[in-house]
Amino acid sequence: MKKALSLMLVAGLMTGLVSSAHAAKKPVVMFEDATGDADNAQGAGQSIPGGFDLVGGTLALKGKNLEFVVSQADMPPTGSGPEGFRLLYHFGAGDEQYRFTVKSVDIGKPDVVAGGTGQERVGQVYQGVARLEQCGEEATAALTLVQCSTSVYVEAVFDPAAATITWQLPLSEIGAKKGTLITGGTDGAAATSCQVCWVPHYAERSLTPTTVIDFAAITGTFKV
Repeated sequence: MKKALSLMLVAGLMTGLVSSAHAAKKPVVMFEDATGDADNAQGAGQSIPGGFDLVGGTLALKGKNLEFVVSQADMPPTGSGPEGFRLLYHFGAGDEQYRFTVKSVDIGKPDVVAGGTGQERVGQVYQGVARLEQCGEEATAALTLVQCSTSVYVEAVFDPAAATITWQLPLSEIGAKKGTLITGGTDGAAATSCQVCWVPHYAERSLTPTTVIDFAAITGTFKV
């Protein structure tokens, strides 16, 4: 009887541990944003189509990958057209700062401004890409540029039916281990009200208030 009771207690304890592990993997809300606040007019005489209204974002652990999900009030244009717009997502992992540039269409080309650094896939066209970068700033006479070096590309799924954009990042790419905290980014364009934001293609390296279509602040913290 004592042995049976001990086995039951161990089984119960193991069940509790498994339940806790599953609970830790549930999506965490990283940011929320009001519906209808996207500046599709851009405030500078440039008309921007609808589809860039951020609603919120979550982060979850899927095996050995971080899964980023961004929800939209309506979806940006997708398809085989030229690169027109991109989603910037700044985050910190431990002591390191990173940025994702997410596009429905990616045309690989040399990064002339940054001196060709990173892993630009020259001459190739991809549908749905999230590009992980680490960025720094370079002051010029006219403005301060954000310079980024690419470390990895992952697939980004644009789902019009669910109004979501989803991509996964292997933990090994950012050296994240158990206990690593994932937070909102603090450097680069994140300092210009763009922790998460939609911008036109040309505004990736130098942001001003009139080039941000919609933005949100990351308030959540995810613990790996």
